[in-house]
Amino acid sequence: MNEPSIDDDEDRRMKGRLNMPTLANCNIKFHTNDDDKDHDTHVTVDVTDFNNVVCAHIDNDFGHFDDQSDNGPFGLQVLNASNKSDCQRGTVRIRIDPNGNDTWKFNFTLTLIFDDNSTLSGGAGGLQLNQNNREQTFGLQGILH
Repeated sequence: MNEPSIDDDEDRRMKGRLNMPTLANCNIKFHTNDDDKDHDTHVTVDVTDFNNVVCAHIDNDFGHFDDQSDNGPFGLQVLNASNKSDCQRGTVRIRIDPNGNDTWKFNFTLTLIFDDNSTLSGGAGGLQLNQNNREQTFGLQGILH
């Protein structure tokens, strides 16, 4: 009887990765708390997978976000169809570039949709970005479910 070789184990792992669902769509929603986002504050969102590949991206001014308002969902452009496991172990970075001074207090919900129609979603709340603290990065493993 032949023992499985290391090459056989590697082949099984590769086949498993190839059969894993891949990212097909991605969106983000924002809830502005008690400090609005100015109409000309530029927002950038990047979803990066475990291998440091940017798999989804959006950047736009999106207009003014009033206090206590919901905005979105905004569809991110899928740049790389990363697999579900790599996405789940990746990060999301939210950055603002205000025109002058702006403080934005908000929550967000991120949804990743895969080619098998499965989803991962989650977010964070009580966030604050401004001209001096422009970005925050979150580990997706900690927020997605």
